[in-house]
Amino acid sequence: MKKMIAVCLACLLIVLSVPALAEENPRLIHVSGNATVALAADTATLQIGVNTKKPTVQEAQKENAALMNAVLDALHAIGIEDQDIMTSQFNVSSMFDYSVSSLGQEIRTQYYEVQNNVSVTVHDLNLIGQVLDAAMEAGANTSYGITFSSTKQNEAYQKALTRAVEDAMQKAGVLAAAAKVQLGNLVSMNATQNHAAGSYGVSNFFAYEAKAMDRGTVIASGDITVNADVTLEYEFH
Repeated sequence: MKKMIAVCLACLLIVLSVPALAEENPRLIHVSGNATVALAADTATLQIGVNTKKPTVQEAQKENAALMNAVLDALHAIGIEDQDIMTSQFNVSSMFDYSVSSLGQEIRTQYYEVQNNVSVTVHDLNLIGQVLDAAMEAGANTSYGITFSSTKQNEAYQKALTRAVEDAMQKAGVLAAAAKVQLGNLVSMNATQNHAAGSYGVSNFFAYEAKAMDRGTVIASGDITVNADVTLEYEFH
């Protein structure tokens, strides 16, 4: 009799544990959502530099400093303020030029190179060409591209994030209907970043066109795209 009671109790425990295990391991649907919002650029960042090469460090640095000061003066003259100009790179390096004379003898010529780059933020996109022209005329001889951005990127990201969640919710509903199951509670929600820069991924386009000197440099900006990705997790039954 005692043995039968023990067996019945064991069976009862097993039956009771099944719902508990089911609750601990719910069936889940994982979905992802994506959305992109485009907006016009209203800010540009230019990389402008002065590169000088001379037989001595002192000569290379002296010429570089004179040219960079002229570039900064030119930028100030067209309205670029100090807070929108920042040194982004300064390098001094020794270089060797290996040549061979007419007699087959090796000639080793050493010179020093100084590279000074500044990052220039332009808030009026109509001034980009003028900024480049003024800098080059003053002595700048290198430029490493232009990055466009917008002061409304955070607002655009919030909008894209909302649309991404709606996209994921719609996908979850379609999956549940196709599988003939019902969605339960939303158990987790995550937003992922597409790029390392900030809380949104930004891509941009620009066209560089060299016109006649009297017309100046023309820069055309394109739309910025702000992307948002989310993942949702639903229970289903």
